[in-house]
Amino acid sequence: MFFVNSTRRCAAVAALAGLSIVGAANAKLSDEELAQLGVTGTPLTPVGATRAGNAAGTIPEWTGGIQSPPANFQPGGTWVDPYPDDKPLFTITAQNYQQYEKNLLPGQIAMLKQYPDTFRMHVYPTRRSASYPDWFVEATKVQAKSIDICPQYAQKNEMCLVDVQPNGGVPFPIPKIPEEAGWNTLLGHYSGTTMDAMGNGALIDSLGNRTDVIIRSREYWPYQVPADKKQTNEWFTQWGGAFLCDSWQIEQPPRSSGLVFGGCMYAQNTDFQVYLYIPGQRRVRKAPEIGFHDSPSFGSDGQRTVSSRWMWWFGGKEPRHSYKMEKGKEVFVPYNAYKIAGADLTYDDIYGKKHINQDLLRYELHRVWVIDGELKPGFRHLYKRHVAYFDEDTWMGVAFEAYDARDRLWRVGEQYNLNIYDKRIQRIMGDSQIDLINGRYTTYPYWHVAAGKAGGFGMPKFETTDEMSVDVSVFTPQGLRKFGTR
Repeated sequence: MFFVNSTRRCAAVAALAGLSIVGAANAKLSDEELAQLGVTGTPLTPVGATRAGNAAGTIPEWTGGIQSPPANFQPGGTWVDPYPDDKPLFTITAQNYQQYEKNLLPGQIAMLKQYPDTFRMHVYPTRRSASYPDWFVEATKVQAKSIDICPQYAQKNEMCLVDVQPNGGVPFPIPKIPEEAGWNTLLGHYSGTTMDAMGNGALIDSLGNRTDVIIRSREYWPYQVPADKKQTNEWFTQWGGAFLCDSWQIEQPPRSSGLVFGGCMYAQNTDFQVYLYIPGQRRVRKAPEIGFHDSPSFGSDGQRTVSSRWMWWFGGKEPRHSYKMEKGKEVFVPYNAYKIAGADLTYDDIYGKKHINQDLLRYELHRVWVIDGELKPGFRHLYKRHVAYFDEDTWMGVAFEAYDARDRLWRVGEQYNLNIYDKRIQRIMGDSQIDLINGRYTTYPYWHVAAGKAGGFGMPKFETTDEMSVDVSVFTPQGLRKFGTR
């Protein structure tokens, strides 16, 4: 899966070890550090964001986010926009982007230049809408005082966690090294316990022709589950316990219908343990290529990698990049994506010929964490450099840029998130990943409202621990076969 000269590998691991040993020794937060986190009256929010607004007044103070649904929200229906009266402050185009350049990302500038007639960014007032359940706030304090990056990372370049506490929370709300921030991007937002939804992972070619890849997605987040409600099956308890279990079942196109995978990643084994059901063969086989570094993402026609899911991820237990991080960069990013969750949208409304319909997107000025990964000597990866951006209030990815071996900006992406305010769950409603060289773009199987309506599935189910209805056997090799249908 990768090649490396043994001498160079040792040198790379040794260089990383010096950083990681220092970081690991300071990972657990002291009482003084924990006192900086809080809902009110502290310099940092419960998840580690800077509470205060910026000096210019263009980013406001965080005051708790959305605390209750809008009056016109109907449980079981679509999530209505909590800011219906907001109007764009201005629109950034290829003709005027220079005056906003200090707050634009390289990928956004590249898109403005490449698609000057259609790519534009409507910038709205900044709304710090993120909010979390009370139990998640308390769980963060417990988790952050105990959890740590395992010593194997410094010793052998193997990524894992130790001393993980049940009930979730943000693992490293005050990260000291990039790897801690990286863990936050996966575990630091409450996405609910389970999800069952239909999605469209659309593939759009350079001529604008679209193939709809309809996928039923199921998720289970054991990391967020209390100890007395965790699964006791060994599949979920091995390697320090499962963190995330994931399953995709292709419904369309017909030639791939019935193909389904399921598996989990663990505290002490971040290589996804995945099995694949192949309907034509009527058999289940292990599929180590799914969920591994720069392997093509399932159903993406080779246009997306595992490492760019959620805009960025380690991709396996032996990271291939060395990382730098930056806190507090002020940029325009997609935010409060309630418009793209509209019940009346069709696929034709959403997917343009070259990119997502920009008139459906809302951009705001926010502070972000930046993780900048550079390929280590001796390691192989499609992306020589991978830079990703994460919202400070949610730890959710909002954008990325990937560079090829010739240092060309190759692929760029954006992610469209919102607060499921009736449950205070942070969720992805859509994304896009654009290949600037071949002119194609793709999405992950999000767009749950439109896909659910088009396919008769209905609204996505984002559930808490008390509501779980997903059959978790789909994530096990023993239970996977019954889910495969042609």
